[in-house]
Amino acid sequence: MKIHWTVLLIVCVLIPRSVTAAEPQFRFRKEIDRKAATGEELLAAVLDRDVYAAAREGYPDLRVHDDAGAEVPYLMEQASQRQTEQVRESCPSEVVSLRDVNGKVLEIVVKLEEKAPDADGMTIVTPLSDYEHRLKVFGARGDHDWSPLVTDGLIFDYTRYMDVRNRDIRLPASDSRRFRLEIEQVLDQRESPFQELARILQEGHNERRVEFKQIERRPFRIDRIDLWRTVEKASALKPRHTGYAVESIRIEQDAKEKVTRINVRSRREPLTGFTLETLSRNFSRNVKVRVPVTQGVRTDWLEVGHGTVYRFQFRGFHKEELAVGFPEGRSESYQVVIENADNPPLEITSVRAEGNVYRLVFLAAEGRRYRLGYGSDTTQTPRYDTAAVLASLGPGYQPIEAGLGNEVQDPGYREGTGLRDLLNSPIVLFLALALMIVVLGWVLLRAGKQIKKLPDGDV
Repeated sequence: MKIHWTVLLIVCVLIPRSVTAAEPQFRFRKEIDRKAATGEELLAAVLDRDVYAAAREGYPDLRVHDDAGAEVPYLMEQASQRQTEQVRESCPSEVVSLRDVNGKVLEIVVKLEEKAPDADGMTIVTPLSDYEHRLKVFGARGDHDWSPLVTDGLIFDYTRYMDVRNRDIRLPASDSRRFRLEIEQVLDQRESPFQELARILQEGHNERRVEFKQIERRPFRIDRIDLWRTVEKASALKPRHTGYAVESIRIEQDAKEKVTRINVRSRREPLTGFTLETLSRNFSRNVKVRVPVTQGVRTDWLEVGHGTVYRFQFRGFHKEELAVGFPEGRSESYQVVIENADNPPLEITSVRAEGNVYRLVFLAAEGRRYRLGYGSDTTQTPRYDTAAVLASLGPGYQPIEAGLGNEVQDPGYREGTGLRDLLNSPIVLFLALALMIVVLGWVLLRAGKQIKKLPDGDV
């Protein structure tokens, strides 16, 4: 049976001719600023917030063109750098003397070994917890002429109340080779956490409550004293991070759940962490970072990171960690959840975001100008051999970073439609269904006519 030519015509009209143009279009473009690098150079165009906001997940819609309109192959890479880290280096030493002064002060003299470098700090190593001791440190080149180095030092361990301790004493710069420590309150008097309650029945049946406090006296045991100095060492290549301004934050206090929720909006930069800015101090809170995940009509929050933020500030001691990290993500919305328990909410003033840096590396010809096109619904990830080409150049060729100009929108851009999107379109599905009904009706009609033409004996 042959289908009528009109049916073929309808089918040909409904089938899309070409869903992708020979030259893809992009919503936006930016000029790549070469600055003084006008010769034949290896350039690296650093992506900015505008590009992150418009580019699809995985960055398939980025293209580099020269001023003649030719597409330029590139390699997209994560920017890296060698960072300088401060590490502690041990300074060999030995304890010269130790004596108890009237049961109130423990005096310890430590000297550096002959070839040991000068120290700029020390650590009191003790197995004890729940203590607080003031101390003084004096320094000298020899056995006499002691000079004060630290007059109001403090070592402590408050793990009974919160996870905070300090056993380090930083020393000012000096030529001292001997150090004399005077640790006060050697016998630590502390109240026992247990209280004994008694009830005493008085005449007249009056009841009086008496509270007994048990005092525990214990010596302050020291295992050793470590002297050290801080040195800077270059680390291996690590991903380069930069700060990204958040679009907005909205803070919600949930008294029932005892949490603070900070809703953060970004421009889909490749973020890896948030840092809280707060006026509060002396706190330690668990923090979670979540992103929205939509399944059908329902949106849930998926935890992508967690950590502990704290700030301890009293007397001369100050220690804080207000950042929480998570694997790189490009979500438009984030939620930072602070668990308050029974504590008052933190006074949050702002949130700072941090993330990775990406750039497009390509070979630039002398005198050419280049532009970056980005933001498209249909373009696929290009396949270039740039990686092999750049690898052949060797590590001696480092790219020159180039910035991006102002964003220019293409007024002629139209949202493209891929074949899959077109076939899922309600209009196309409706027309296809209508066509099926027409074709089926036409087939049944032709079959009916053929049946009527058959002799009665053949029916």
